[in-house]
Amino acid sequence: MAGFLIIKGGPGTLDDLPEITAAKDLVMGFQVIRTDLNGNVPPVNEQATQFSTFPVGNMDPTQQGPWSTFGLDGAPGRSNFYFTTNGVTNPTLHMRPGEVQRWRLLNAAQGENLLLALQGHGLNIVAMDGITVGNMQSLHPDTPLVIGPGQRYDVLVKAGAPGTYLLQSLDPATPASVSPSGISPEPRNPRMSLDFPLPCSTNPASASPSPNCAGQLAYPFPLATIVVDGDPVDMQLPTGPSPVPSGLPTVDKMLTTTPNAERHVAFEICGEKMGAPMESPAARLTSCGWYFARYDQSFWGGTPFLNLEMMRDADDTGVPSNDPNMPLVDFKKEGLFTPDQPLFPDMIANNYEEWTVVNRSFSDHPFHIHQNHFLLTKINGQTLASPEWHDTITVPGSQPQPAAPPLPNINTNPIGSITFRIYFNPVTVGCFVAHCHILTHEDLGMMQRLDILAGPNQPTQCDLGQMSH
Repeated sequence: MAGFLIIKGGPGTLDDLPEITAAKDLVMGFQVIRTDLNGNVPPVNEQATQFSTFPVGNMDPTQQGPWSTFGLDGAPGRSNFYFTTNGVTNPTLHMRPGEVQRWRLLNAAQGENLLLALQGHGLNIVAMDGITVGNMQSLHPDTPLVIGPGQRYDVLVKAGAPGTYLLQSLDPATPASVSPSGISPEPRNPRMSLDFPLPCSTNPASASPSPNCAGQLAYPFPLATIVVDGDPVDMQLPTGPSPVPSGLPTVDKMLTTTPNAERHVAFEICGEKMGAPMESPAARLTSCGWYFARYDQSFWGGTPFLNLEMMRDADDTGVPSNDPNMPLVDFKKEGLFTPDQPLFPDMIANNYEEWTVVNRSFSDHPFHIHQNHFLLTKINGQTLASPEWHDTITVPGSQPQPAAPPLPNINTNPIGSITFRIYFNPVTVGCFVAHCHILTHEDLGMMQRLDILAGPNQPTQCDLGQMSH
């Protein structure tokens, strides 16, 4: 379930621009619906002992993922699934030649990256995650805009010549940047789970390539059909700087203020399923062995579970050990979500911080933090020419990835990262969460509690019953 809350008016909003006022304002919420062949959603699989179906095609419920039994029913021809726009599959939208419309885009899918491209047209970005950009950013025609799960973009579209054009989601194996800046284009595979059927791809760089997509929903698939017809109009796109939001520090203030703290956070995935790529301890992250011992059968309520989806403090480096099955031991903090303690004990209101979030896995992970937007400054260590305000951004997975299994050793393959500056507004004192916005990841613990304290050495004002999550 998802929808839009739109707050209009006030200083520093796009509503002040005449070109925006003249444009038709449309919302487009993209979602996915999956059912079995009878139209039912399979129940949670309470016998699951692993993250997703492995080996693929087996009929053992204990070897299916925990969210459903799509591992049994989700193969091509054994399930139905649909990508929708505002609840409709491939709706038709009419525009007049030369007309400008404002589209508010939301990726409300369960875990898929959407690589949006409108045939023959460029998307003109005017807001990211609800925050106005300093200057409209125009993408070249057919250039994809990557929208990770939970992300929002406001774009202006100026209709071209009469005709029919598809708003499509391209194959995630297509190299594309996680940001409109174009920095570090790479395949955008989210690898959310084998339990959920996905559009078919013939690209060998896909997370699940197939040599034949006949009769299947395949990339690129349409999210909407745009028919340009009727009498032409001559509407204009904005030029020059956009109004600056008054509720945030200026970009210059964010960049020139010395951070009160620098933090490093890591997305990590561990697995010890026999026959899987991480079966050998040498192919696992060095943190995995110790955390597997910590999150044992009793932790999972009496059922063993063979995968960990962790978001943890990367500055908590552990202690070297001579045990090859457990190279690092004695970590000080939890790797899986716990409501009982924050990830950091010293996040202070009115402070500025710099965070680097690294991704030690072969899957893209959309990082999302509640309450405070952040200013994205780097992707994979490369500095953005124009920093971007976000509250959700995809952290690139480890690259390069092979065209076919096996995956390389995650301990030696280059990892992805984002770096951002963040200001803790005093009105957000209290506790909330940050997490991966792939639902199957956060539901298994890829999330952390964060506390903002009113001042140094002040007690937490966290009320777990009121926590934002």
